[in-house]
Amino acid sequence: MDHEFLAFLGLAALLVVTPGPDTMLVVRNSLRVGARGGVATTLGCVSGLLVHVVFSGLGVSAVLVHSAGAFHVVRLVGAAYLVWLGVRALHGAWKGGPDVPASPIVHDGPVTPDACGTSGATASGPAHWRAYRAASRGMVCRAWMEGFLSNVLNPKVAVFYLAVLPSVVAAGGMADGVAASGAGALGGAFVRACLFGGMQAVVAVLWFSFLSVSVHRARATLLRPGVQRALEGGVGGLMVGFGLRLALDRG
Repeated sequence: MDHEFLAFLGLAALLVVTPGPDTMLVVRNSLRVGARGGVATTLGCVSGLLVHVVFSGLGVSAVLVHSAGAFHVVRLVGAAYLVWLGVRALHGAWKGGPDVPASPIVHDGPVTPDACGTSGATASGPAHWRAYRAASRGMVCRAWMEGFLSNVLNPKVAVFYLAVLPSVVAAGGMADGVAASGAGALGGAFVRACLFGGMQAVVAVLWFSFLSVSVHRARATLLRPGVQRALEGGVGGLMVGFGLRLALDRG
């Protein structure tokens, strides 16, 4: 593998680890749902990135970027989505913290009645388990969708790939340095673009999964009411800021 390709991959990895909307979403959903929520957000973000890679390789993104009207529409929709996520987080902080599904109570010793005269076993019974699992599944699915939409609706990701992928393809010298033409050239360029995107996706999965597990391990501390409200408010403010910057960016 040539040095230029690795240099471009290093740039892509640097963009992955640089804090941005993806990082904020992974932290927020790891706090809300646990490691599963962070990993689901990660897979959603990666899915959105791969959509941009495929579209860039096929030339669809070039049409979007060079069509001023379409580009601005997508940019404003993406910005509005980020602002909406941020406002939701700020609202959660204002209420006292995000809604986190309560885990079932498991007793190691004998069951004793609680203050209301009911047995603690009721809270960990089958009905509570079903409700807990349903709430967790719903939040995990929503975490994936949030990650996916935050990337798919961000035209700046398309701009990045359109700027980098031609150089990535050229760095390969068309595989063996043998000139190719027609369908062979297009196929080779598309495969190399997908290889680059796939390797970046692996970096993203590893980094964000590590971040998800780290937040999950500190979750007991982070879920304290004061800390939880501060984190939710901070993430919400940053998401609103990212959205406004995207909306106002004329570049």
